[in-house]
Amino acid sequence: MRSRIALAAGSALALASIVAAPAHAEFYSIDDPADASGSLSDIQGFEANHGSDNLRVKVYFDELVRSSAAGVSVFIDTDRAAKGPEYVLSSGLGDGTDYVLTEAVAWRGSDNRVTCDYQARPRWGKDVFRAVISRDCFDDAASVRVSVKMVDPTDGSTPVVDWAPKRHRWSLPVASGLGV
Repeated sequence: MRSRIALAAGSALALASIVAAPAHAEFYSIDDPADASGSLSDIQGFEANHGSDNLRVKVYFDELVRSSAAGVSVFIDTDRAAKGPEYVLSSGLGDGTDYVLTEAVAWRGSDNRVTCDYQARPRWGKDVFRAVISRDCFDDAASVRVSVKMVDPTDGSTPVVDWAPKRHRWSLPVASGLGV
């Protein structure tokens, strides 16, 4: 009788460990509500895929247009013990704008450019901004957290700001996996 109880308890424990959600994942995705109605560039959600070679971030928008004056910042946290992000990739969302990866200082970019391989670009027909950042850029961190901010100076007086998941909040930790 005892061996059956032990066997049943062991089986239940093994099943629970398989079914339980992992503390880290290679992929993270979140939807963002329509909360920046003053801008066409309202963030609809983003995905982060942390592969063995790259971190790929896709930010989805309500509508991206080539004439946009809006910009996007992708914040990357590699050290959970330190407050705020360590890196930020900043880019315009309009045609002819450029992008840059810098060290972050208190949720802002800095003059300290990060020298590594990365690329970013808006895809206007698909309403998505895509960034691919080599893991070498952030010293091959085992996991990262991501936050995204859009700023649109629609009329020049008060810019529309949209955060995903929320202002100064992070995605779940995204562990480096096999893909990307």
